[in-house]
Amino acid sequence: MKLFGYLPETLFQPLAGPKKHVYARLLMRLYERVYSARILETPLREEVLRQIEIGLSEFGIGSSSDLSEDETDDHSTSQAHYLAYHRLKNTGWLTEETERWRVYVDMNPDAFMVLGAVTDFGNSRIRVAGAVVDVKNNLEAAFREPETMAQGLANAHDTALRFARSMRRILAGMRDIEDRILGNPNAAAILRTFFQDFVDGLLIADYKQLKTSNNPYRHRRTIASLAGDMLADAERLGKIARAYVEQGVLAAGSTLASAEERVVTELEKIRSVFEDVGPFMDKIEDFRDRLERRIRTTVHYMDFMGEGSAERIVRLIEQLSAICSDDVGIRLRSPDVGLPFTSLALYTPPAPKAPPERTRFKVPKQDPYLRAYVQATTEFDRMVRVTDQKLLEFVRTKMQGRDRASSGEVEIESIPDLFAYRAIPNLASVNGTTRFGEFTITIEDGRTANGWIDVTAFRIERTRTAADAA
Repeated sequence: MKLFGYLPETLFQPLAGPKKHVYARLLMRLYERVYSARILETPLREEVLRQIEIGLSEFGIGSSSDLSEDETDDHSTSQAHYLAYHRLKNTGWLTEETERWRVYVDMNPDAFMVLGAVTDFGNSRIRVAGAVVDVKNNLEAAFREPETMAQGLANAHDTALRFARSMRRILAGMRDIEDRILGNPNAAAILRTFFQDFVDGLLIADYKQLKTSNNPYRHRRTIASLAGDMLADAERLGKIARAYVEQGVLAAGSTLASAEERVVTELEKIRSVFEDVGPFMDKIEDFRDRLERRIRTTVHYMDFMGEGSAERIVRLIEQLSAICSDDVGIRLRSPDVGLPFTSLALYTPPAPKAPPERTRFKVPKQDPYLRAYVQATTEFDRMVRVTDQKLLEFVRTKMQGRDRASSGEVEIESIPDLFAYRAIPNLASVNGTTRFGEFTITIEDGRTANGWIDVTAFRIERTRTAADAA
């Protein structure tokens, strides 16, 4: 059975035998030195054989007998790199292509991608600021030019997902390292594990820079706000969805409705990731502080732990009893004087703390401007919110006495009219035309600009009377 339906079974034969570590390191060497270094070039067979020979010599393998796994292997040659090459070719890792008299060797494309993912696992440190900048730039490009840069939204979504997975991996790795560090009884090993595994291996590469004021990480709120604005702009969503279909971002045969659904899903995911990243970073910071305090406390008290005075006295008595002598001279470091046994030497518990004084709780006075502010914002929100009823009343008012009107003939007289006027082309942004009450709204070529706004051109036609619509 193929792994997840992508890789053939034969690929795992070299990685399942007695020499699996040799072949694993050999494949990583070919990936890093040959195939990923020159993506657009296919190497010659001689170059691949030379890299295999160099790699085997570094691993301490000089003959085919050192690389043999069973009796079926070819022992006719003493050159181990030929045996390794043919094994990788026969199992499907390498494929040969003949062009004239030259033989080129390429790597299985699916196996190449798997090796790339394995290589990424070796680097546990991520650059949070770099991921934030990448998402911000791609999202802004899609916002400015939705028809030509729609791919930027898909790239921003993929980067946000990798960023969220990396952050989750860091927090999960912290708990594992905490258990491994605090379960070690050796103070030196605790410090070594702390600095190697936690500080160098797991801590974010630019974590200290995140605490500065001039850092790209501060743009996370801008990203969340920009994603929210794009979700509220139906016209821009329609443009990006059409670009997704035209530019092949979605699979062939996808509909415009599925494209719009994907655009909305990606924007919501980006917004949720960067809205939640603040509390997530706080968790990491709290965990780091707690772990550092526990490390300091553990190492500090491990210096004092060991054999106590009671154990030393018991051992001394055992040694004295073995001497079998009535008179034993013991040298004391203290002067030969009596101990000060007085009432002053007794332990005195601390005096109890005085109970807190009772005070009456005072209700804070309400800000006199708060009520006016809340009322003003509520009225403004009610004024600019566009509902179907408000939009239909606006269209009926502007269409009084006429059956057809273009977008340039519709006049804007107030702020509510502006928001209603702006929402009209969004109704027909998907299919180009739509029925709205007793009217039909159709998108036209070009744009309409007036003293208030610049929108996509449209026209309104009366198809029924208001009485028929009712």
